[in-house]
Amino acid sequence: MKIVEALKANGVEVIITEKADVLIKNFENAHISYALSADEKTGVIFFGGFEEKMKAGLAEHHVAILKEEDVKENILLAYEHARRKSDVLFASSSASKTADIEGKTVFGMHGPRKFTVVLVVRK
Repeated sequence: MKIVEALKANGVEVIITEKADVLIKNFENAHISYALSADEKTGVIFFGGFEEKMKAGLAEHHVAILKEEDVKENILLAYEHARRKSDVLFASSSASKTADIEGKTVFGMHGPRKFTVVLVVRK
């Protein structure tokens, strides 16, 4: 899938599985959320809810559970799919990172230091 390549290019850890519930146990200290949809080409993932945005933004490690059927072929279709599920949306495609004037990259300044996507696929 193209989304795996896009996410990995952004430094995201991607785990592909048929059963996310087994893997969730490995992320005890992470904030786990369920994605509403995602754009296959860019790796942008949509989530819903104001409270969810606060928790995900403050987490050190954000783990997103994304179902294969919620991956759409472009950003507009992904957005529309997510809007059918929630009125409040936010998007993410990588861990939070910024760079200072000298070009030194810092992770976790404005959000999670680490971002993992668990892509749940069908057999």
